[in-house]
Amino acid sequence: MLESDDLLCVDFDGTITQGNIEYWNGETPEPDEAVIQAVREHYYNHGLVVVWTARPWSEANMVALWLLQWEVPYHGIRCNKGSGDLYVDDKTVSPHEFANEMLGGENNE
Repeated sequence: MLESDDLLCVDFDGTITQGNIEYWNGETPEPDEAVIQAVREHYYNHGLVVVWTARPWSEANMVALWLLQWEVPYHGIRCNKGSGDLYVDDKTVSPHEFANEMLGGENNE
Protein backbone atom coordinates (compact mmCIF):
# COMPACT_ATOMS: atom_id res chain seq x y z
CA MET A 1 0.00 0.00 0.00
CA LEU A 2 2.53 2.65 1.14
CA GLU A 3 6.12 2.87 0.02
CA SER A 4 8.71 3.62 2.69
CA ASP A 5 9.11 7.28 1.68
CA ASP A 6 5.41 8.02 1.04
CA LEU A 7 3.61 10.83 2.85
CA LEU A 8 0.89 9.53 5.15
CA CYS A 9 -1.74 12.11 6.15
CA VAL A 10 -3.60 10.56 9.05
CA ASP A 11 -6.66 12.00 10.76
CA PHE A 12 -6.70 12.53 14.52
CA ASP A 13 -10.26 12.20 15.89
CA GLY A 14 -11.78 8.80 15.24
CA THR A 15 -8.66 7.51 13.49
CA ILE A 16 -5.62 7.77 15.77
CA THR A 17 -8.12 8.18 18.59
CA GLN A 18 -11.18 6.08 19.37
CA GLY A 19 -14.70 7.31 19.03
CA ASN A 20 -16.25 10.66 18.42
CA ILE A 21 -15.63 12.70 21.55
CA GLU A 22 -16.64 16.26 22.38
CA TYR A 23 -13.16 17.72 22.86
CA TRP A 24 -14.68 21.21 23.08
CA ASN A 25 -16.35 20.03 26.31
CA GLY A 26 -13.07 18.82 27.80
CA GLU A 27 -13.35 15.16 26.85
CA THR A 28 -10.04 13.41 26.24
CA PRO A 29 -9.84 10.81 23.48
CA GLU A 30 -8.53 7.30 24.03
CA PRO A 31 -5.89 5.95 21.63
CA ASP A 32 -6.57 3.43 18.88
CA GLU A 33 -3.52 1.26 19.52
CA ALA A 34 -3.71 -0.67 16.24
CA VAL A 35 -3.74 2.51 14.15
CA ILE A 36 -1.00 4.08 16.27
CA GLN A 37 1.19 1.00 15.81
CA ALA A 38 0.63 1.17 12.05
CA VAL A 39 1.61 4.88 12.04
CA ARG A 40 4.76 3.98 13.99
CA GLU A 41 5.53 1.23 11.47
CA HIS A 42 5.32 3.68 8.57
CA TYR A 43 7.33 6.34 10.40
CA TYR A 44 10.12 3.97 11.44
CA ASN A 45 10.31 2.60 7.88
CA HIS A 46 11.31 6.13 6.78
CA GLY A 47 7.81 7.22 5.83
CA LEU A 48 6.57 10.75 6.37
CA VAL A 49 3.67 11.27 8.78
CA VAL A 50 1.45 14.34 9.02
CA VAL A 51 -1.44 14.34 11.48
CA TRP A 52 -4.19 16.21 9.65
CA THR A 53 -7.19 17.29 11.69
CA ALA A 54 -10.29 19.42 11.23
CA ARG A 55 -9.63 20.91 14.66
CA PRO A 56 -8.73 24.61 14.67
CA TRP A 57 -5.10 25.74 15.01
CA SER A 58 -5.86 26.76 18.60
CA GLU A 59 -6.00 23.00 19.35
CA ALA A 60 -2.60 22.18 17.76
CA ASN A 61 -0.71 22.22 21.07
CA MET A 62 -3.24 19.87 22.66
CA VAL A 63 -2.97 17.49 19.69
CA ALA A 64 0.84 17.59 19.89
CA LEU A 65 0.78 16.86 23.64
CA TRP A 66 -1.61 13.96 23.11
CA LEU A 67 0.64 12.52 20.39
CA LEU A 68 3.65 12.85 22.69
CA GLN A 69 1.80 11.19 25.59
CA TRP A 70 0.86 8.17 23.46
CA GLU A 71 4.26 8.08 21.69
CA VAL A 72 2.91 8.69 18.21
CA PRO A 73 5.78 9.81 15.96
CA TYR A 74 5.03 12.43 13.31
CA HIS A 75 6.70 15.06 11.15
CA GLY A 76 3.98 17.69 11.24
CA ILE A 77 0.48 18.66 12.28
CA ARG A 78 -2.00 20.26 9.90
CA CYS A 79 -5.19 21.82 11.26
CA ASN A 80 -8.34 23.22 9.64
CA LYS A 81 -8.75 20.66 6.88
CA GLY A 82 -12.37 21.60 6.85
CA SER A 83 -15.15 20.13 8.88
CA GLY A 84 -17.56 17.71 7.28
CA ASP A 85 -19.78 14.76 8.03
CA LEU A 86 -18.46 12.63 5.18
CA TYR A 87 -15.17 12.78 3.30
CA VAL A 88 -14.83 11.35 -0.18
CA ASP A 89 -11.31 10.81 -1.45
CA ASP A 90 -9.78 8.54 -4.06
CA LYS A 91 -6.92 7.71 -1.68
CA THR A 92 -8.95 6.95 1.41
CA VAL A 93 -8.44 3.88 3.59
CA SER A 94 -10.29 3.14 6.80
CA PRO A 95 -8.18 3.22 9.98
CA HIS A 96 -8.37 -0.54 10.50
CA GLU A 97 -7.70 -1.38 6.84
CA PHE A 98 -4.57 0.75 7.21
CA ALA A 99 -3.55 -0.97 10.45
CA ASN A 100 -4.15 -4.45 9.00
CA GLU A 101 -2.10 -3.65 5.89
CA MET A 102 0.81 -2.10 7.81
CA LEU A 103 0.90 -4.73 10.52
CA GLY A 104 0.39 -7.74 8.28
CA GLY A 105 -3.09 -8.66 9.48
CA GLU A 106 -2.27 -8.45 13.21
CA ASN A 107 -5.30 -6.21 13.83
CA ASN A 108 -8.37 -8.41 13.51
CA GLU A 109 -11.06 -5.74 13.99
